[in-house]
Amino acid sequence: MQMEIERRQDEAEARIRAVIMKELCEAMHATNLPPLAVLRLAARSIGSIYREMADAHLGFDRCVCGWQPHAADVELLCMALMTACTQRRTTDLRLMRVEGSA
Repeated sequence: MQMEIERRQDEAEARIRAVIMKELCEAMHATNLPPLAVLRLAARSIGSIYREMADAHLGFDRCVCGWQPHAADVELLCMALMTACTQRRTTDLRLMRVEGSA
């Protein structure tokens, strides 16, 4: 069961990473902004998405999925960003960019 959860998490991360990388490259190309400026905007976007999701799970008309936002969530997101920025991943073919088609 744990292996299945890890597989699904890895798959979701690879999909999200691919979409974000594509959009970051397109934003840099379209705006001529430097990489760090676009990355900072992406981080702000993730923060606003978290806020929107948290708000949807609070109050009378909240989502029924059962997730509850917590004060520690923002710290966990910051730690995930810091870890990803400072630690190199091992080579994982699933996370590699596809070039061309067969």
